[in-house]
Amino acid sequence: MTDRIRSRGTEPVVLDLARFPRDLQLSVRDGVATARDLDIAAVRTWYVRTLPLPLPFRVHHRAGPAAERSSRLRYAAGRERRSFVAGFVAAMQTAGAVLVNPPATMDQHFRKLDQLDTLRRAGVPVPVTLATNDPDAVRLFAEEAGGPLVYKPLAGGGRCRRIAPADLDPERLRLLARAPVLFQAEVPGRNIRVYVVGGQVAAAYEIVSDRLDYRGAERAVLVTTLDAGEGAACVRAAAACGMAFTGIDLRRRPDGGFAVLECNPSPMFAGIQRWTGATPVSDALTDLLHHGSPWTADGLGDLVGAD
Repeated sequence: MTDRIRSRGTEPVVLDLARFPRDLQLSVRDGVATARDLDIAAVRTWYVRTLPLPLPFRVHHRAGPAAERSSRLRYAAGRERRSFVAGFVAAMQTAGAVLVNPPATMDQHFRKLDQLDTLRRAGVPVPVTLATNDPDAVRLFAEEAGGPLVYKPLAGGGRCRRIAPADLDPERLRLLARAPVLFQAEVPGRNIRVYVVGGQVAAAYEIVSDRLDYRGAERAVLVTTLDAGEGAACVRAAAACGMAFTGIDLRRRPDGGFAVLECNPSPMFAGIQRWTGATPVSDALTDLLHHGSPWTADGLGDLVGAD
């Protein structure tokens, strides 16, 4: 993105939050965010590449009191960093910076049930879904679905897998006592990744893979065309989720129907573009950064800005 912005004759500003707090000095004074050696107030629009989990995971050590104390200190320091970054980015937004996308949309990475409800209310077709820690509810869901099911983490970070008969055994389902799981009726068909930028479809690709979860197992990436219903649903999904930029995972059924699986608020796109040699997503995102975004409603990573 920095190269793309430079190609338009603008020098980008990169605020690499991964360097904070060791090598990057940031402050928020009476609601005003500043960075040493960077005039962030002069930047109108920011591409938010990544933001951290709301809280760091705490790992319990069993190597004695000293290791446990070190673990507590790391957890406390991580919590403070994330709290500061959240407040810092919020202060930037309050001061008028346009964030693509704002922190509120990033939370949808970890709140899949909320996002699915948002899409349903917007009239976007989504898979039949159950989230539960109740083995009986899973068995009933499997009976009523009458077809293949998949399961995945509620907060991301793991792969989508197809349920095998052994997964419905009582011993296996007892593992739900540790944590709930998201179950869905499998949507048969082809994997389509759609990028919506500034309220318009910028690109759509069919991702060919032999695996249910194609990440890292792509055999080919092909440019595809959406029909009117698919395109309208994707634009509606992006708007409902409040995302000026999103990568939407869509399954296209053999009968011509489709379902939206997820709207990603910070999607990867460079690798997919390399398959085809064209750059429609980065071009559209650069346009959005240059012209600003009407999507001002309602990190540890990188923010890239264009004056």
